[in-house]
Amino acid sequence: MVNKSYIIYDGPSQIDGSPIVAIAQVKSGNRKTGDMVQTWILRSDVDPITASRTGADSSICGDCMHKGKPSNKATGWAKDRTCYVNLLFAPNGVFKAYNRGVYEVAQGHDAIRAIGLLRGVRLGSYGDPCAVPNYIWESLISGADFVTAYTHNPTNPMPQNIMTSADTATQAHSAWSRGERTFRVISSLDKLIKGREVLCPASDEAGNRATCASCKLCGGNSVKAKSVAIVAHGASKRKAKQMIKESV
Repeated sequence: MVNKSYIIYDGPSQIDGSPIVAIAQVKSGNRKTGDMVQTWILRSDVDPITASRTGADSSICGDCMHKGKPSNKATGWAKDRTCYVNLLFAPNGVFKAYNRGVYEVAQGHDAIRAIGLLRGVRLGSYGDPCAVPNYIWESLISGADFVTAYTHNPTNPMPQNIMTSADTATQAHSAWSRGERTFRVISSLDKLIKGREVLCPASDEAGNRATCASCKLCGGNSVKAKSVAIVAHGASKRKAKQMIKESV
């Protein structure tokens, strides 16, 4: 498998049936995650910024509160969007390349497996893994070294590999009662639930002492460790902190 990107799924969203595409980027220079296979889940018929603004991103993000609310503006993304992913960069670039026909299709289990073989794989660098059929991810990670993944879906379809994203302590406790590990964005360090959560080692508060590739904690139940929490970060961290307080 050469170092480029591939379409691993192009079909209906498992969330609402709308057209989506999942693209695996083999090489990555992301300084936070380290060199991992990144996967971008996008609407295939509308660019990421327009999808955000109009609410069409529900097809790939579900009911995640961080995607914001649809706006009646002619440009820009959703109102009160607090997701840390900047749509102007990788998602927009990947969408444009997809529309130019840049990416080859990885067809079938063996071809998809080869992309993640002996590599770290990040499911949903943008978008919720639940939008894509499980069998795609199962193929991609079947020979992987490790996996990081998160879902806001109320029902985690692959808890062995995917962390359940919790927005409140109540949601975290509910997931724990189901035997799921969680990843939770908190407003401040004092909100960390001692004995059940550890601070993300790649966070500013932890001194950025690790990358996802070196930490490997966010691999669902395949990792025997406490759940993980991180203080709201990114360009919209102020809004995110306020939203988290309101949702407690």
